[in-house]
Amino acid sequence: MSKVLELKPLKKKHLKLIMVESEFPIDWWFQAPKKIKEDLVWNLHLISKEYLQLIEELINKYKPDFGSEEKLANWDELPNQIDPLEELFKKKEIPFKHVDIDENARDYLSSVLEEHRTTIKKLQDKIRAIIKEKGGIPETDEFFQRLVLWKEYLEQDYEQQEDEVRYNIREAWMMMNILNLAKNVEGEKFKGLFICDLRHFNGIEKLANELGVDLEKIKIKRSIKTEEVEKELEKDVEIELEK
Repeated sequence: MSKVLELKPLKKKHLKLIMVESEFPIDWWFQAPKKIKEDLVWNLHLISKEYLQLIEELINKYKPDFGSEEKLANWDELPNQIDPLEELFKKKEIPFKHVDIDENARDYLSSVLEEHRTTIKKLQDKIRAIIKEKGGIPETDEFFQRLVLWKEYLEQDYEQQEDEVRYNIREAWMMMNILNLAKNVEGEKFKGLFICDLRHFNGIEKLANELGVDLEKIKIKRSIKTEEVEKELEKDVEIELEK
């Protein structure tokens, strides 16, 4: 069943939303690049114990009535769909939901751009064929130059339209999902915790202001402890030398 995007202020309810930066960037596309699909670390959806501890501390501090997290673009395709953050909220007995654009809306918007993807693919194939035929890039060939320029134009236009969905449209859907979670909370005043990519902070803040939602933003500072990793790598080197 298709959902309708509808953003309205909460009636007789007041929401304070604590928006927390995700530990790692949460990228989103209609079609994930091949190199991302093959990225083992990205596909494992790893979350550090330090970040989990931070979220637990925020839960203890703010005592949210519900939690939510921006959904990964290819969540349904991941080999590991266990989300430590969801498990944490479950342990705390706090309602939790992944939020994203409606699947039917996503499919429709993707289909609108299908012609772009098809044309770009044909242009790429033609450009590669010419390069192979000429034994290199024919820099003085005007037809070849037009092909390259047309491909670049289409790619820029595609990226602009995908960005519109990635930010403005998805942010509206995520906010609607958050408000729907809030509607199920009893009482007039309550808090929600929302974990998302830093790039959505401005868009969500704008929507929150329009909808009468109080917003608190929490950005994280990253530091990498390399001592343990370096020791393990040294062990590996020692083992190699002993062979």
